[in-house]
Amino acid sequence: MASASRHELIERAVPRGSSLHYALLYTPRQAQPGLRALFAFQRELTRIPLEVHEPDVALAKLEWWRGELERAGRGQAQHPIAQALAQTLLADHALDRAPLLGLIEGVRLDLEYGLYPSFRELSDYCHRVGSGIAELAATVCGCEDPETRRFAHDLGMALRLFSLLRNVRLHLDAGRLYIPEDELAQAGVDYAQLRGHRTTPAIRALFAQQAARIRDFFASALQRLPAADWRRQRGGVALAELYLALLTEMEAAGFPLLERRIHLTPINKFWIAWRATRRRRLRRDF
Repeated sequence: MASASRHELIERAVPRGSSLHYALLYTPRQAQPGLRALFAFQRELTRIPLEVHEPDVALAKLEWWRGELERAGRGQAQHPIAQALAQTLLADHALDRAPLLGLIEGVRLDLEYGLYPSFRELSDYCHRVGSGIAELAATVCGCEDPETRRFAHDLGMALRLFSLLRNVRLHLDAGRLYIPEDELAQAGVDYAQLRGHRTTPAIRALFAQQAARIRDFFASALQRLPAADWRRQRGGVALAELYLALLTEMEAAGFPLLERRIHLTPINKFWIAWRATRRRRLRRDF
């Protein structure tokens, strides 16, 4: 199933200079290999709807991955990412594997949709594909307070929604759209207009509406994080602040998401992540 090495596959999910790379610098050192394997698994699965255009083939790949998780639990994984999961996460038999299976189920449901009728359906997808993985990541980093799971849930929702908005053109080119149909109709925007790759005022307003929802989820996540788990969850805080900063850049540029991608420089990412993980600690110290 895979020709690339384990290192190459994980590097694609957490490339040097990426926001995720800088966020992981602030996670517990012992958790980092498992988190890298987890995010590589998430990337591998969520790219299936974008890269495989035959539904039967895509479903077959998902079922293969379901079986691969079972093989990984027995120490018989074939895929380099599954082998990494087995060595860094699944070896802990107390770890709840439901989020990994939930990711597979979320991608399966995604294959049934080209468009999502309302945010209710999109929210269910994001819960399975984003929040479940974020909650597992929070568990791997260490949770003392049960409220941390709520932090992770909202963080996972925000991260997934952010990725869907930022990559809207990539998804459109693959024949997919992750903006609810009822919100398209309310904004007076149709699918053909989005495929025109030109950000009109109506489309800009639609993107701003999506961005506002993302901000709300990030704000909710940061407010929910208990002080007892602050240090262990600093990586998630850094990632939230990095994507909030990028969201601000996108907004300032007028959301030209159909024409180009907007980036933060590596030095800006490093500074934002460092500042985010120091600010709360300094306030607590004084």
